[in-house]
Amino acid sequence: MKQKFGAGIWHFATYVDRYATDGYGEPRSVLDAISLAGKVKDLSVVDINFPYFGGQFTNQQIIIFSSIWNYFSDNEDYRSIISSLLYIKFLIPYYLIRSTKIDDLFFKNLRIIFSLTSIIILFVIVDTIFQYHNPSKLDLFGYRSTLDNANRLTGPFGNDEAIPGSFLIKVGFITLIFFNSYFFYKLKKKIYISSILSMNVVFLYVILITGERMAFMMSILAFSLLFLILNRQKINLIFSAIISIFVIFVVIEKNPYIKSRYEIMGKFLFSKSYIAYDVAKVKDEHIEKKNPINFFNNQWGAHYLTSLEILKDKPLFGAGIKGFRMDCKKKEYENIRSLSFYKRCSSHPHNIYFEFLSETGLVGSFFILTFLFIIIIKNYKLITFLKKKKLNYEDQIILSIYIAALVVLISILWPIRSSGSFFSNFNGSMIWINIYWILLIEKYFKKNNKI
Repeated sequence: MKQKFGAGIWHFATYVDRYATDGYGEPRSVLDAISLAGKVKDLSVVDINFPYFGGQFTNQQIIIFSSIWNYFSDNEDYRSIISSLLYIKFLIPYYLIRSTKIDDLFFKNLRIIFSLTSIIILFVIVDTIFQYHNPSKLDLFGYRSTLDNANRLTGPFGNDEAIPGSFLIKVGFITLIFFNSYFFYKLKKKIYISSILSMNVVFLYVILITGERMAFMMSILAFSLLFLILNRQKINLIFSAIISIFVIFVVIEKNPYIKSRYEIMGKFLFSKSYIAYDVAKVKDEHIEKKNPINFFNNQWGAHYLTSLEILKDKPLFGAGIKGFRMDCKKKEYENIRSLSFYKRCSSHPHNIYFEFLSETGLVGSFFILTFLFIIIIKNYKLITFLKKKKLNYEDQIILSIYIAALVVLISILWPIRSSGSFFSNFNGSMIWINIYWILLIEKYFKKNNKI
Protein backbone atom coordinates (compact mmCIF):
# COMPACT_ATOMS: atom_id res chain seq x y z
CA MET A 1 0.00 0.00 0.00
CA LYS A 2 1.28 3.46 -0.84
CA GLN A 3 2.34 5.48 2.21
CA LYS A 4 0.74 8.83 2.91
CA PHE A 5 2.70 11.74 4.38
CA GLY A 6 1.46 14.81 6.21
CA ALA A 7 2.82 18.02 7.70
CA GLY A 8 1.72 20.95 9.79
CA ILE A 9 1.04 24.09 7.80
CA TRP A 10 3.24 26.04 10.23
CA HIS A 11 6.29 24.33 8.72
CA PHE A 12 5.64 26.41 5.61
CA ALA A 13 5.30 29.70 7.49
CA THR A 14 7.87 32.41 8.03
CA TYR A 15 10.73 30.52 9.64
CA VAL A 16 13.52 28.96 7.63
CA ASP A 17 15.47 27.54 10.58
CA ARG A 18 14.04 28.36 14.00
CA TYR A 19 17.30 27.52 15.72
CA ALA A 20 19.18 30.20 13.78
CA THR A 21 19.07 33.85 14.80
CA ASP A 22 18.47 34.90 11.20
CA GLY A 23 16.24 31.96 10.38
CA TYR A 24 13.05 33.93 9.79
CA GLY A 25 11.94 35.20 6.41
CA GLU A 26 9.36 37.70 5.21
CA PRO A 27 5.86 37.38 6.68
CA ARG A 28 3.82 34.77 4.89
CA SER A 29 0.05 34.17 4.86
CA VAL A 30 -1.60 30.80 5.36
CA LEU A 31 -2.56 30.84 1.66
CA ASP A 32 1.10 31.25 0.72
CA ALA A 33 1.94 28.36 3.03
CA ILE A 34 -0.73 26.15 1.41
CA SER A 35 0.71 27.03 -2.00
CA LEU A 36 4.20 25.95 -0.88
CA ALA A 37 2.88 22.76 0.71
CA GLY A 38 1.20 21.86 -2.56
CA LYS A 39 4.60 21.80 -4.29
CA VAL A 40 5.97 19.09 -1.99
CA LYS A 41 5.87 15.73 -3.76
CA ASP A 42 4.09 12.87 -1.93
CA LEU A 43 2.61 15.21 0.68
CA SER A 44 -1.02 14.11 1.00
CA VAL A 45 -2.26 15.70 4.27
CA VAL A 46 -1.72 19.16 5.76
CA ASP A 47 -2.75 20.08 9.30
CA ILE A 48 -4.07 23.66 9.23
CA ASN A 49 -4.22 25.40 12.61
CA PHE A 50 -6.64 28.12 13.70
CA PRO A 51 -6.53 31.12 13.92
CA TYR A 52 -5.09 31.53 10.46
CA PHE A 53 -1.87 33.50 10.20
CA GLY A 54 -0.89 36.24 7.78
CA GLY A 55 -4.32 37.77 7.20
CA GLN A 56 -8.06 37.55 7.78
CA PHE A 57 -9.44 34.41 6.09
CA THR A 58 -12.72 32.56 6.46
CA ASN A 59 -13.01 28.79 6.67
CA GLN A 60 -14.69 28.80 3.25
CA GLN A 61 -11.79 30.69 1.67
CA ILE A 62 -9.23 28.28 3.09
CA ILE A 63 -11.22 25.23 1.99
CA ILE A 64 -11.77 26.54 -1.55
CA PHE A 65 -8.16 27.61 -2.01
CA SER A 66 -6.84 24.31 -0.61
CA SER A 67 -9.09 22.30 -2.92
CA ILE A 68 -8.14 24.28 -6.02
CA TRP A 69 -4.42 24.22 -5.24
CA ASN A 70 -4.47 20.52 -4.45
CA TYR A 71 -6.08 19.75 -7.79
CA PHE A 72 -3.86 21.90 -9.94
CA SER A 73 -0.56 21.10 -8.22
CA ASP A 74 -0.91 17.45 -7.31
CA ASN A 75 -3.62 15.96 -9.50
CA GLU A 76 -2.12 13.49 -11.96
CA ASP A 77 -5.05 13.74 -14.37
CA TYR A 78 -4.58 17.48 -14.62
CA ARG A 79 -0.85 17.12 -15.33
CA SER A 80 -1.66 14.52 -17.93
CA ILE A 81 -4.17 16.80 -19.63
CA ILE A 82 -1.75 19.77 -19.71
CA SER A 83 1.16 17.74 -21.08
CA SER A 84 -1.13 16.18 -23.67
CA LEU A 85 -2.50 19.53 -24.81
CA LEU A 86 1.05 20.76 -25.48
CA TYR A 87 1.37 18.12 -28.20
CA ILE A 88 -1.24 19.99 -30.22
CA LYS A 89 1.62 22.08 -31.64
CA PHE A 90 2.35 19.21 -34.06
CA LEU A 91 -1.25 19.22 -35.26
CA ILE A 92 -1.26 22.90 -36.26
CA PRO A 93 0.76 22.34 -39.50
CA TYR A 94 -1.63 19.47 -40.29
CA TYR A 95 -4.52 21.92 -40.55
CA LEU A 96 -2.36 24.49 -42.31
CA ILE A 97 -1.62 21.89 -45.01
CA ARG A 98 -5.33 21.29 -45.39
CA SER A 99 -5.79 24.97 -46.21
CA THR A 100 -2.66 25.28 -48.39
CA LYS A 101 -3.24 26.16 -52.04
CA ILE A 102 -1.41 24.03 -54.60
CA ASP A 103 -0.19 26.10 -57.57
CA ASP A 104 1.92 25.57 -60.69
CA LEU A 105 5.10 26.40 -58.78
CA PHE A 106 4.75 23.33 -56.57
CA PHE A 107 7.55 21.34 -58.22
CA LYS A 108 9.85 24.37 -58.39
CA ASN A 109 9.30 24.98 -54.68
CA LEU A 110 10.07 21.33 -53.98
CA ARG A 111 13.42 21.66 -55.72
CA ILE A 112 14.26 24.71 -53.61
CA ILE A 113 13.22 22.99 -50.37
CA PHE A 114 15.19 19.82 -51.04
CA SER A 115 18.21 21.74 -52.28
CA LEU A 116 18.32 23.63 -48.99
CA THR A 117 17.66 20.45 -47.02
CA SER A 118 20.45 18.65 -48.87
CA ILE A 119 22.94 21.22 -47.56
CA ILE A 120 21.97 20.32 -43.98
CA ILE A 121 22.06 16.59 -44.76
CA LEU A 122 25.46 16.91 -46.43
CA PHE A 123 26.84 18.80 -43.45
CA VAL A 124 25.62 16.09 -41.04
CA ILE A 125 27.23 13.43 -43.23
CA VAL A 126 30.57 15.24 -43.53
CA ASP A 127 30.74 16.04 -39.81
CA THR A 128 29.87 12.45 -38.83
CA ILE A 129 32.46 10.94 -41.20
CA PHE A 130 35.07 13.41 -39.92
CA GLN A 131 34.32 12.40 -36.32
CA TYR A 132 34.52 8.69 -37.20
CA HIS A 133 37.94 8.97 -38.84
CA ASN A 134 39.36 11.50 -36.39
CA PRO A 135 41.53 9.61 -33.84
CA SER A 136 40.46 12.03 -31.10
CA LYS A 137 36.77 11.51 -32.02
CA LEU A 138 36.27 15.27 -32.17
CA ASP A 139 33.77 16.60 -34.69
CA LEU A 140 34.24 19.76 -36.77
CA PHE A 141 33.04 21.90 -33.84
CA GLY A 142 35.46 20.31 -31.41
CA TYR A 143 32.83 18.25 -29.58
CA ARG A 144 33.74 14.74 -28.48
CA SER A 145 31.15 12.05 -27.93
CA THR A 146 30.70 11.07 -24.28
CA LEU A 147 28.94 7.81 -25.16
CA ASP A 148 30.56 4.35 -25.12
CA ASN A 149 34.07 5.77 -24.81
CA ALA A 150 33.40 8.13 -27.74
CA ASN A 151 32.65 5.22 -30.06
CA ARG A 152 29.02 6.27 -30.54
CA LEU A 153 29.06 9.13 -33.02
CA THR A 154 27.15 12.32 -32.32
CA GLY A 155 28.08 14.36 -35.39
CA PRO A 156 26.98 18.01 -35.14
CA PHE A 157 24.39 17.28 -32.41
CA GLY A 158 26.63 17.88 -29.39
CA ASN A 159 28.56 15.47 -27.19
CA ASP A 160 25.73 13.32 -25.82
CA GLU A 161 23.15 13.12 -28.63
CA ALA A 162 23.87 10.00 -30.68
CA ILE A 163 21.27 10.84 -33.31
CA PRO A 164 22.93 11.56 -36.69
CA GLY A 165 21.82 8.15 -38.01
CA SER A 166 18.27 8.65 -36.79
CA PHE A 167 18.22 12.14 -38.30
CA LEU A 168 19.43 10.87 -41.67
CA ILE A 169 16.86 8.10 -41.99
CA LYS A 170 13.89 10.11 -40.67
CA VAL A 171 14.65 13.41 -42.43
CA GLY A 172 17.41 12.75 -44.94
CA PHE A 173 15.89 9.68 -46.61
CA ILE A 174 13.18 11.62 -48.36
CA THR A 175 15.79 14.12 -49.61
CA LEU A 176 17.94 11.23 -50.85
CA ILE A 177 15.05 9.72 -52.81
CA PHE A 178 14.17 13.10 -54.30
CA PHE A 179 17.65 13.38 -55.81
CA ASN A 180 17.60 9.71 -56.79
CA SER A 181 14.50 10.37 -58.86
CA TYR A 182 15.65 13.75 -60.08
CA PHE A 183 18.93 12.35 -61.42
CA PHE A 184 17.09 9.36 -62.86
CA TYR A 185 14.91 11.56 -65.05
CA LYS A 186 17.30 14.44 -65.72
CA LEU A 187 20.82 13.07 -66.23
CA LYS A 188 22.43 10.84 -68.78
CA LYS A 189 22.41 7.15 -67.94
CA LYS A 190 26.07 6.73 -66.97
CA ILE A 191 26.02 9.86 -64.85
CA TYR A 192 22.79 9.12 -63.03
CA ILE A 193 23.79 5.53 -62.23
CA SER A 194 27.09 6.57 -60.67
CA SER A 195 25.44 9.50 -58.84
CA ILE A 196 22.61 7.43 -57.43
CA LEU A 197 24.86 4.59 -56.37
CA SER A 198 27.27 6.97 -54.66
CA MET A 199 24.52 8.74 -52.74
CA ASN A 200 22.86 5.54 -51.56
CA VAL A 201 26.08 3.84 -50.48
CA VAL A 202 27.40 6.90 -48.61
CA PHE A 203 24.02 7.29 -46.92
CA LEU A 204 24.03 3.71 -45.62
CA TYR A 205 27.72 3.88 -44.74
CA VAL A 206 27.25 6.92 -42.48
CA ILE A 207 24.27 5.37 -40.69
CA LEU A 208 26.30 2.19 -40.16
CA ILE A 209 29.33 3.91 -38.61
CA THR A 210 27.20 5.91 -36.17
CA GLY A 211 26.62 2.71 -34.20
CA GLU A 212 22.86 3.38 -34.16
CA ARG A 213 21.59 -0.13 -34.77
CA MET A 214 17.91 0.76 -34.97
CA ALA A 215 18.61 3.58 -37.42
CA PHE A 216 20.57 1.12 -39.56
CA MET A 217 17.79 -1.46 -39.41
CA MET A 218 15.28 1.24 -40.32
CA SER A 219 17.37 2.18 -43.35
CA ILE A 220 17.51 -1.47 -44.50
CA LEU A 221 13.75 -1.76 -44.00
CA ALA A 222 13.13 1.53 -45.83
CA PHE A 223 15.23 0.56 -48.84
CA SER A 224 13.56 -2.88 -48.92
CA LEU A 225 10.08 -1.36 -48.90
CA LEU A 226 11.17 1.12 -51.53
CA PHE A 227 12.36 -1.74 -53.70
CA LEU A 228 8.99 -3.48 -53.37
CA ILE A 229 6.97 -0.37 -54.21
CA LEU A 230 9.04 1.35 -56.92
CA ASN A 231 8.99 0.10 -60.49
CA ARG A 232 11.52 1.89 -62.64
CA GLN A 233 14.41 2.36 -60.21
CA LYS A 234 14.82 -1.20 -58.94
CA ILE A 235 18.08 -1.74 -60.82
CA ASN A 236 19.61 1.22 -58.98
CA LEU A 237 18.58 -0.20 -55.64
CA ILE A 238 19.99 -3.63 -56.51
CA PHE A 239 23.40 -2.20 -57.38
CA SER A 240 23.28 0.02 -54.29
CA ALA A 241 22.57 -3.04 -52.15
CA ILE A 242 25.46 -5.05 -53.64
CA ILE A 243 27.99 -2.28 -53.10
CA SER A 244 26.59 -1.46 -49.65
CA ILE A 245 26.92 -5.09 -48.51
CA PHE A 246 30.58 -5.02 -49.46
CA VAL A 247 31.13 -1.70 -47.64
CA ILE A 248 29.26 -2.94 -44.57
CA PHE A 249 31.36 -6.09 -44.45
CA VAL A 250 34.61 -4.09 -44.61
CA VAL A 251 33.53 -1.59 -41.93
CA ILE A 252 32.34 -4.27 -39.53
CA GLU A 253 35.50 -6.33 -39.90
CA LYS A 254 37.80 -3.33 -39.41
CA ASN A 255 36.00 -1.77 -36.44
CA PRO A 256 35.70 -4.00 -33.31
CA TYR A 257 33.18 -1.70 -31.67
CA ILE A 258 30.83 -1.67 -34.67
CA LYS A 259 31.32 -5.42 -35.01
CA SER A 260 30.37 -6.08 -31.38
CA ARG A 261 27.23 -3.95 -31.61
CA TYR A 262 25.95 -5.67 -34.71
CA GLU A 263 26.85 -9.11 -33.37
CA ILE A 264 24.61 -8.36 -30.40
CA MET A 265 21.84 -7.29 -32.77
CA GLY A 266 22.29 -10.49 -34.77
CA LYS A 267 21.87 -12.57 -31.63
CA PHE A 268 18.84 -10.50 -30.72
CA LEU A 269 17.20 -11.28 -34.06
CA PHE A 270 18.27 -14.84 -34.74
CA SER A 271 19.10 -16.54 -31.42
CA LYS A 272 16.62 -18.08 -29.01
CA SER A 273 18.81 -17.08 -26.09
CA TYR A 274 20.33 -13.86 -27.32
CA ILE A 275 22.47 -11.44 -25.40
CA ALA A 276 20.92 -8.00 -25.65
CA TYR A 277 23.47 -6.10 -23.68
CA ASP A 278 27.16 -5.37 -23.67
CA VAL A 279 28.63 -8.53 -22.16
CA ALA A 280 31.74 -6.63 -21.17
CA LYS A 281 29.65 -4.85 -18.57
CA VAL A 282 28.49 -8.10 -16.97
CA LYS A 283 31.07 -9.30 -14.47
CA ASP A 284 29.21 -12.25 -12.99
CA GLU A 285 29.07 -15.13 -15.49
CA HIS A 286 26.76 -17.00 -13.11
CA ILE A 287 24.06 -14.36 -13.62
CA GLU A 288 24.28 -14.71 -17.37
CA LYS A 289 24.00 -18.51 -17.24
CA LYS A 290 21.30 -18.51 -14.60
CA ASN A 291 19.21 -15.88 -16.37
CA PRO A 292 19.29 -16.42 -20.14
CA ILE A 293 18.23 -13.28 -21.92
CA ASN A 294 14.88 -13.22 -23.67
CA PHE A 295 12.63 -10.54 -25.11
CA PHE A 296 11.49 -9.16 -21.75
CA ASN A 297 14.49 -10.09 -19.66
CA ASN A 298 16.79 -7.30 -20.77
CA GLN A 299 17.28 -3.58 -20.38
CA TRP A 300 14.32 -2.75 -22.61
CA GLY A 301 12.10 -5.45 -21.16
CA ALA A 302 12.13 -3.85 -17.74
CA HIS A 303 10.70 -0.69 -19.31
CA TYR A 304 8.11 -2.65 -21.31
CA LEU A 305 6.91 -4.54 -18.24
CA THR A 306 6.68 -1.29 -16.27
CA SER A 307 4.63 0.20 -19.11
CA LEU A 308 2.18 -2.69 -18.89
CA GLU A 309 1.87 -2.24 -15.12
CA ILE A 310 1.11 1.47 -15.58
CA LEU A 311 -1.50 0.48 -18.17
CA LYS A 312 -3.11 -1.91 -15.66
CA ASP A 313 -3.33 0.89 -13.10
CA LYS A 314 -4.54 3.52 -15.58
CA PRO A 315 -6.13 1.56 -18.43
CA LEU A 316 -8.24 4.29 -20.03
CA PHE A 317 -5.99 7.35 -20.31
CA GLY A 318 -2.60 6.21 -19.04
CA ALA A 319 -0.15 8.39 -17.15
CA GLY A 320 -0.41 11.26 -19.66
CA ILE A 321 2.05 12.29 -22.33
CA LYS A 322 5.55 12.25 -20.78
CA GLY A 323 3.99 10.72 -17.68
CA PHE A 324 5.96 7.47 -17.83
CA ARG A 325 9.06 9.18 -16.40
CA MET A 326 7.06 10.08 -13.29
CA ASP A 327 5.01 6.93 -12.78
CA CYS A 328 7.89 4.49 -13.34
CA LYS A 329 9.48 5.82 -10.13
CA LYS A 330 6.59 4.65 -7.97
CA LYS A 331 7.43 2.15 -5.26
CA GLU A 332 4.85 -0.39 -6.41
CA TYR A 333 6.97 -0.95 -9.54
CA GLU A 334 10.29 -1.42 -7.73
CA ASN A 335 10.25 -5.21 -8.14
CA ILE A 336 10.20 -4.93 -11.94
CA ARG A 337 13.71 -5.85 -13.01
CA SER A 338 14.90 -7.90 -15.93
CA LEU A 339 18.18 -8.64 -14.19
CA SER A 340 19.55 -7.08 -11.05
CA PHE A 341 21.59 -4.55 -12.99
CA TYR A 342 18.78 -3.32 -15.24
CA LYS A 343 16.62 -0.45 -14.10
CA ARG A 344 13.00 -0.10 -15.12
CA CYS A 345 12.80 3.65 -15.26
CA SER A 346 13.90 6.40 -17.63
CA SER A 347 12.34 9.25 -19.58
CA HIS A 348 10.28 6.93 -21.84
CA PRO A 349 9.70 3.18 -22.47
CA HIS A 350 11.94 3.05 -25.61
CA ASN A 351 9.15 1.63 -27.77
CA ILE A 352 6.38 3.75 -29.22
CA TYR A 353 3.63 1.16 -28.72
CA PHE A 354 4.45 0.70 -25.03
CA GLU A 355 4.72 4.48 -24.81
CA PHE A 356 1.25 4.92 -26.30
CA LEU A 357 -0.24 2.35 -23.91
CA SER A 358 1.41 3.65 -20.73
CA GLU A 359 1.02 7.37 -21.45
CA THR A 360 -2.27 7.60 -23.34
CA GLY A 361 -4.02 4.40 -22.23
CA LEU A 362 -6.33 2.31 -24.36
CA VAL A 363 -8.39 5.32 -25.44
CA GLY A 364 -5.45 7.44 -26.56
CA SER A 365 -3.65 4.48 -28.19
CA PHE A 366 -6.76 3.65 -30.19
CA PHE A 367 -7.08 7.16 -31.61
CA ILE A 368 -3.33 7.64 -32.29
CA LEU A 369 -2.87 4.27 -34.00
CA THR A 370 -6.12 4.61 -35.93
CA PHE A 371 -4.97 8.00 -37.23
CA LEU A 372 -1.54 6.66 -38.24
CA PHE A 373 -2.80 3.46 -39.86
CA ILE A 374 -5.52 5.29 -41.79
CA ILE A 375 -2.80 7.54 -43.25
CA ILE A 376 -0.68 4.51 -44.19
CA ILE A 377 -3.45 2.36 -45.69
CA LYS A 378 -5.20 5.21 -47.49
CA ASN A 379 -2.04 6.59 -49.06
CA TYR A 380 -0.64 3.18 -49.97
CA LYS A 381 -3.81 2.60 -52.00
CA LEU A 382 -3.40 6.00 -53.66
CA ILE A 383 0.24 5.26 -54.50
CA THR A 384 -0.73 1.89 -55.98
CA PHE A 385 -3.28 3.66 -58.13
CA LEU A 386 -0.82 6.36 -59.26
CA LYS A 387 1.80 3.78 -60.27
CA LYS A 388 -0.58 2.51 -62.94
CA LYS A 389 -1.00 5.93 -64.50
CA LYS A 390 1.19 7.59 -67.10
CA LEU A 391 2.82 10.50 -65.30
CA ASN A 392 5.19 13.14 -66.60
CA TYR A 393 8.69 13.27 -65.16
CA GLU A 394 7.79 15.94 -62.57
CA ASP A 395 4.92 13.87 -61.26
CA GLN A 396 7.14 10.78 -61.22
CA ILE A 397 9.61 12.61 -58.99
CA ILE A 398 6.81 13.83 -56.71
CA LEU A 399 5.45 10.28 -56.55
CA SER A 400 8.90 9.08 -55.41
CA ILE A 401 8.82 11.62 -52.56
CA TYR A 402 5.32 10.43 -51.71
CA ILE A 403 6.54 6.83 -51.50
CA ALA A 404 9.67 7.74 -49.52
CA ALA A 405 7.69 9.62 -46.86
CA LEU A 406 5.26 6.72 -46.50
CA VAL A 407 8.13 4.21 -46.29
CA VAL A 408 9.82 6.18 -43.49
CA LEU A 409 6.55 6.38 -41.55
CA ILE A 410 6.08 2.60 -41.86
CA SER A 411 9.68 2.06 -40.72
CA ILE A 412 9.13 4.28 -37.68
CA LEU A 413 6.09 2.19 -36.73
CA TRP A 414 8.01 -1.08 -37.00
CA PRO A 415 6.69 -2.84 -33.84
CA ILE A 416 9.89 -4.36 -32.40
CA ARG A 417 11.97 -1.23 -32.92
CA SER A 418 13.44 0.38 -29.81
CA SER A 419 13.02 4.09 -30.19
CA GLY A 420 13.18 7.52 -28.68
CA SER A 421 10.04 9.12 -27.34
CA PHE A 422 7.30 9.63 -29.92
CA PHE A 423 6.26 12.75 -28.01
CA SER A 424 9.65 14.45 -27.71
CA ASN A 425 10.30 17.58 -29.74
CA PHE A 426 13.09 15.95 -31.76
CA ASN A 427 11.38 12.65 -32.59
CA GLY A 428 7.98 14.24 -32.86
CA SER A 429 9.25 16.77 -35.38
CA MET A 430 10.95 14.13 -37.53
CA ILE A 431 7.91 11.85 -37.52
CA TRP A 432 5.44 14.60 -38.30
CA ILE A 433 7.59 16.00 -41.12
CA ASN A 434 6.99 12.75 -43.01
CA ILE A 435 3.27 12.87 -42.23
CA TYR A 436 3.12 16.45 -43.51
CA TRP A 437 4.83 15.42 -46.75
CA ILE A 438 2.35 12.57 -47.25
CA LEU A 439 -0.64 14.84 -46.73
CA LEU A 440 0.76 17.64 -48.88
CA ILE A 441 1.58 15.40 -51.87
CA GLU A 442 -1.75 13.61 -51.53
CA LYS A 443 -3.38 17.02 -51.85
CA TYR A 444 -1.19 17.83 -54.88
CA PHE A 445 -2.31 14.75 -56.84
CA LYS A 446 -5.94 15.29 -55.89
CA LYS A 447 -5.75 18.91 -57.00
CA ASN A 448 -4.35 17.84 -60.37
CA ASN A 449 -7.06 15.20 -60.76
CA LYS A 450 -4.56 12.35 -60.75
CA ILE A 451 -6.46 10.55 -57.98
